[in-house]
Amino acid sequence: MKPKRGFILLTINVMLIGRNMDIEVISKLAFGLVSSLGTIALVLFNIGQSRKIKAELLEKFEEAVGRESIHSVTELFRLIHGLRMSYGDIIELIRNEQCSKIIYALKKTPGMVSYERGEFRYTQIARNGLFRFVDLWFLRLSIGFFSILGLFSLGMLGFGDGATSVAGFVFLLFCSVMLALQLRQRAYDQMVQRLIEPDHNNQMQPTANASAD
Repeated sequence: MKPKRGFILLTINVMLIGRNMDIEVISKLAFGLVSSLGTIALVLFNIGQSRKIKAELLEKFEEAVGRESIHSVTELFRLIHGLRMSYGDIIELIRNEQCSKIIYALKKTPGMVSYERGEFRYTQIARNGLFRFVDLWFLRLSIGFFSILGLFSLGMLGFGDGATSVAGFVFLLFCSVMLALQLRQRAYDQMVQRLIEPDHNNQMQPTANASAD
């Protein structure tokens, strides 16, 4: 009888330990889920608050422009966009129909572009012929490299087995992200070039139309 009692007690202890482990796992999962949802809610709340604050600052900025208050205009422009500019350049900029794109470029690549005396242009570094040549070909080679590597990864995923297939999937995701970033950078560079050199864009259109004819 004693061995049976010992077996029964052991079984009960194992069941209790299993239940305790299940409760502990469930508690950890619940805590993680609540933490994640709380973080997401906090981020969304902060985004909403920042948008509300920015809208209020924009309203004050428009009022300051109407009053021609130099100090208020320059300080509010700095708070809204994070850019330090003279009052005259700010007024010229906001009158430009492409002001949103120009501000975006000034914030994204401050060392490559500038806005002074009502003119949006490349900085001295970005105007350097060698720099622009290297930057252009580096971007093209990067797009080509990740495109070829992505095709190779797709082949590993489709025709590989086990670890090879998994590695192909990982490399494919990596190449897709990098290629998307490179294409986005290319689109950004073309946008900036159209803003700074509109004549270049106008010269390309007749050629394209002539080819179509």
